[in-house]
Amino acid sequence: MAGFYKYKQGRVWLQRQKFEAFKLLLPYGMSNITDPVGNLTAIREPSATKRGESVIVDITKGEPGLPGFQLETRLQNTFNYMFNLKNCSSNFQCHLGKCDRPDNYYGSSVLLHWERSHRGEMAIDRTAMLEGDDAPIQTTVPFVAELGPIPIDLKTEFTSQRTILETEAISAFGMLDAECLADCKSQADAGENGYAATLKLVGSTLNTANVWYTTDKGETWLQTSTNPLPAGVDISDIIVSGTKNSHRVIVAGGSTRAGEHAIIAYADVTIVGTTTWVQVEVGTTDDEFINKLYFMDWGHLYAVSDQGNIYMSTDGGASWASVYAGAVELADISGYRDGTIWAVGDTNLVLYSSDFGSTWTVVAGAADGAGDNNLSVLVTPDGTVFIGNDAGELYGSYDNGDEWHTLSVQGIAVTAIDRIASWGDFIIWVIATTASGSRAFRSVDGGASFRLWTLNMPTNSGLNALAVVDPNIVFVGGEPHGGSAFISKTVSNFVGI
Repeated sequence: MAGFYKYKQGRVWLQRQKFEAFKLLLPYGMSNITDPVGNLTAIREPSATKRGESVIVDITKGEPGLPGFQLETRLQNTFNYMFNLKNCSSNFQCHLGKCDRPDNYYGSSVLLHWERSHRGEMAIDRTAMLEGDDAPIQTTVPFVAELGPIPIDLKTEFTSQRTILETEAISAFGMLDAECLADCKSQADAGENGYAATLKLVGSTLNTANVWYTTDKGETWLQTSTNPLPAGVDISDIIVSGTKNSHRVIVAGGSTRAGEHAIIAYADVTIVGTTTWVQVEVGTTDDEFINKLYFMDWGHLYAVSDQGNIYMSTDGGASWASVYAGAVELADISGYRDGTIWAVGDTNLVLYSSDFGSTWTVVAGAADGAGDNNLSVLVTPDGTVFIGNDAGELYGSYDNGDEWHTLSVQGIAVTAIDRIASWGDFIIWVIATTASGSRAFRSVDGGASFRLWTLNMPTNSGLNALAVVDPNIVFVGGEPHGGSAFISKTVSNFVGI
């Protein structure tokens, strides 16, 4: 019956190593799936109105345990895997809803994903049987995972172009995280509130780049109360830190001002869309502009420039200092909160820092990318780095660049990897240029495969911006189409998204 999942439509998949394709297992079943949230404890006080009774004045939540599941299997090839899984962690997925052959990785409706799963104690029912008793040997093997179960909608689709009264290109998004405050006084989903930045009118020295905001998950967009940068300057990137009623928005100037230094602007916001901007010069190099920003935390904000410089702010963008001076244009920067940072640029330049940007090392990029210009970089929480270039090549490394793996972007010939973004370690999105325009690709297996995900995307004239706000909701934006800027988002079958 449509809309219901059946036991026999479930398929279990296993990944033993990064960038390795998931393999189909054939266990008897998967059961006892747990999603711990922590025990709830009621805090009570005597009632002020009724003698002998108490009232709940607060509820505390304990630390959640590890999520888990059990595999029920018989003594066959699947069972033999169980012996090999006891020393190293593995990644598991359960695909639900048969839409194609069961051995088609993408032939399902939704999947549940577990990362770094560890096998528990295994007990075998029996290995010796009496003559004539031919019941198959079977066992139930418990697993606990460090993360999961994460629901992923394999039928996620992009929707029609959103309503925005902007005639220039969208260059970047800055979306606020989910919020859930006490007593349900304020609650917001990821991507419900956020900003979109634009370029200025092409060729104009008088037009001003704009910032737009949404408070309804991108369904409608309004312009902020003021514009952040001088006339004739593009906005190349935008980032946001904080909560809905108390956040800082930071934008970067993405085009040259003759004889002037690079520029950023920030605004401290208490009402989404109401902005008073403070402009700040970055560095001392004339005719310089910023290509990308990376916000690790309030004390570690980074900017890379067309002149090959890297700047860092330790006060949320109010002041900047140079931490790397180069001669090759840097296009993108990414990192993780442990102090790991990667930056990429022209002629296959790859820079790496493990100490929050205090020192930098030039890392040899992928040999096949020699002479190509790197356009995009992403670092996932587990330290994996992805790099895309202007030849349409995508590389990944999980050992700090000692070895680069060439990753396949499936479905269509790609000429440039323009943007890379992720939710966690395994859900990775790519915007790429093709002969027929820009397309979006998604990986749900940590980069082992990327599938074209724009078969239902509205026609567009080119994509520049990408924001992944949760496992199933993604925003893309780009060049004007049909007289207005282009913004689209995915919709999911999961309730509440």
